[in-house]
Amino acid sequence: MPYPNERASRLGHLPTAESPLIVEALSRWETPILGAEDSAAIADRCVALNDLKSDRQQGPSFVISFDGSDQEVEARRQYPSVRVGYIQIAGVLVRVDEFLNARVDGLVDARKVQRAQTRQTIQTVLPSSQVTRPQMSGVESWRVELYETFKRQAIADFGSPYSLVDALLRLHGRPGEPEADVRPELGRCPDCQASGQKVGTDPTTCSECGCALYPTDLLRTHEEYADEGSNVNILTRVMNVAERLLALSYIDNFARYAPTALGAGLFITDGPLAFFGPTAPLKRRMVEYWGRLCHWLAQQGHAVPLLVGIEKSGVFVDHAMAIASQIPPQHVMTLSNAYISEKIRRRPSAGTYGKDEFYGRRFFYKTSTDQMLVVTVPRVPAGQPYEQGPEGANPCEAIDSYPTLRATLEALDRFQTRLYPNAVIPLALAHSAASLPLGTGRDVLTLLAQRGLQLDRDSIGFGRTPVY
Repeated sequence: MPYPNERASRLGHLPTAESPLIVEALSRWETPILGAEDSAAIADRCVALNDLKSDRQQGPSFVISFDGSDQEVEARRQYPSVRVGYIQIAGVLVRVDEFLNARVDGLVDARKVQRAQTRQTIQTVLPSSQVTRPQMSGVESWRVELYETFKRQAIADFGSPYSLVDALLRLHGRPGEPEADVRPELGRCPDCQASGQKVGTDPTTCSECGCALYPTDLLRTHEEYADEGSNVNILTRVMNVAERLLALSYIDNFARYAPTALGAGLFITDGPLAFFGPTAPLKRRMVEYWGRLCHWLAQQGHAVPLLVGIEKSGVFVDHAMAIASQIPPQHVMTLSNAYISEKIRRRPSAGTYGKDEFYGRRFFYKTSTDQMLVVTVPRVPAGQPYEQGPEGANPCEAIDSYPTLRATLEALDRFQTRLYPNAVIPLALAHSAASLPLGTGRDVLTLLAQRGLQLDRDSIGFGRTPVY
């Protein structure tokens, strides 16, 4: 690590570049290479979109997309480990008919496009390292602030407020059970590690040590909290969970108050339908909730909603782009566990991929304009999207287990945009509403933190990036 203002020599890289050990190591390694046998495997897994079964006659009449952005900033230049985290999440409603009919005399009417969409954003700030509440430790401050954030952020589109805490408890409750009556068991007390503790919609206390327990302790992000370093990882985990709980809030309220309309909706989240790290246990809860929802809607004679996660980056997106030329337009490529292990993860004995994190299954889709989409969709009416089973006879790998896939991809095909590579308009709109800009945007958020923490406001340089 350099001293402040210490610069590296212009020729400091030469010993590394000339090292025979490094040259030898680089010559030993391999990178993914596509061979003739891979082309055959890809062709065998491609299915024409028109050959898929569809569970509905019409496409969605509305789309709600969700995306988020987070930033961690250093609040004191002389004490850079003092950090504050910001999160902004957007939900964008697009009325399909109005949006697709916004063209007048060959040109798009920007006013009609604007009227066809409704945007809502939620913002929050969380304490990172070396920022605490009075008389509290850093992790205690994180826990209470996270709870108050999830309790305060709520939607009111259906009448009474429905908070992110309500959505979290909905995953742990039984069908029809009020959220206030749900008392899920916490794995262990964050303070004394006592087991058997339960949490509810309001804070409770541990029966062993008396410390406060919050429903957001179910997310277990406090286990990764760092007193002395960056907390950008758990900040991103909170953002991802909040995006998915926000989508659940709308789905659950549509099911309660407008179940007929629910079947006409498409819900899009940024990233795969999955929970990672300490939040991964929510995956099992989400699969169970989705199964209960599909069963109830079928009993009532209503269609299930379209739900999809779209990835913008990562190894699966890289792989999809590498093989794009071998997939015909408007074809879906299925991904078996064997293909994922051998061709993407390159670990033939890696076990069952995604069984602990994913509540949707990945597919590659090449659109009518040769764009590549990496999507995840849930099984319908229920079931794990990834589970052990024989190759070629595993129900979770059968494309018929995903009857909403065709309608979902047809809708996404209609919403393509060339503004960005492999993009769809609803998700681009959500990102536009949620994004926190770097550069000047970071500087403004830093000044906001300094003012709120009553720190000197002369410790900022425009465009300055944090030092980790």
